Amino acid sequence: MSHLPGKTRRDFLRDAAGIAGAASLSGVAGCFPDVGGKWPQMTEACLDTGGTPPLTGASRVCEVFCDASVVTKPRYELQAPQVRPMLEAALGGLAASIPNLWKQVFPEYGAATRIGLKVNCLNSSCPTSVPLVKALIDVLQETLGVGRDRILVWDRRSDELERCGFTPDALGGVPVQGTINSLEDSGGPGYGEPICGAVAGKTPRLSRILTDLTDVTINLPVLKTHGVSGVTAAFKNIYGIIDNPADYHDNLVRTLPVLYALPPIRNSLRLHILDAFRAICTGGTSDPPDTVPKMLAASADPLALDSYSLELVNKLRADKNMAKLGPVDSALTGWLEGSHKLGLGTLAFEKVQQTL
Repeated sequence: MSHLPGKTRRDFLRDAAGIAGAASLSGVAGCFPDVGGKWPQMTEACLDTGGTPPLTGASRVCEVFCDASVVTKPRYELQAPQVRPMLEAALGGLAASIPNLWKQVFPEYGAATRIGLKVNCLNSSCPTSVPLVKALIDVLQETLGVGRDRILVWDRRSDELERCGFTPDALGGVPVQGTINSLEDSGGPGYGEPICGAVAGKTPRLSRILTDLTDVTINLPVLKTHGVSGVTAAFKNIYGIIDNPADYHDNLVRTLPVLYALPPIRNSLRLHILDAFRAICTGGTSDPPDTVPKMLAASADPLALDSYSLELVNKLRADKNMAKLGPVDSALTGWLEGSHKLGLGTLAFEKVQQTL
């Protein structure tokens, strides 16, 4: 099936690889020789166009704070009317205008392009916020002209999405889909056949939502700390794309960059919007939120956003009487430097701050 007039999926993937400038597979193996970075019997979807050296300079991260965005008493309530202005400020801070941003992150966009919105519903007490996703859908429709049938909100399981409030009714008729329905029901698009070989001796299968049902992806992670990765934001959210995330926790520092560098993943993810209305800064990803930053942040560079996220978590820990914990253990965040070596983004970021 064609995704753009006159283009096959093979053409689309090749163009996306060229635009994204993804790291070569041989380069990945060279940076991580102990990860088992060899991809035998790769399909064309996993072939790449050439190496990308580590990037220099700084990438822009736009941070937006609005004190009125959240009411905390008697209970946490996100104020939906405040969300869209915050989102527009975050997106507008990355380019001369929001339409210009779409031209930068979706240069191949056409009437048939399908956009996936990858949310995070792992923790029902701290998921990607429904009002944020609804605001993004509205902005996409109004400034890019994409129809509802060309947007798909998704994560790993349909039951988790529904539990977190993601339904077509809540999103103005936009479809919502899990890769599988639930742990007990493997129905749904499912995971495709292995197309990228083995990573660290295991063979990840990718969600067919990423590979077959959408062409480009906006990544919508939540700000959280993590006992293995230190912080979870743009990079860690890809664990909801593969079928075997548990295989990549013990060796996450080495394997997370390699997984993100897989061309079907890296070439699809174009923009990253961090939901930090509430956050987890002291516990793990399944713990309840412990702070309310009342913030959004956005970047086209996932590594810059994650570097920013680590800085933000450490600042929140210091500011919220969590200082006894100290900063996130640097031994857990070596994947940031590894990702830089693979050319997956910049560690330095230019922070644009706005308060509404």
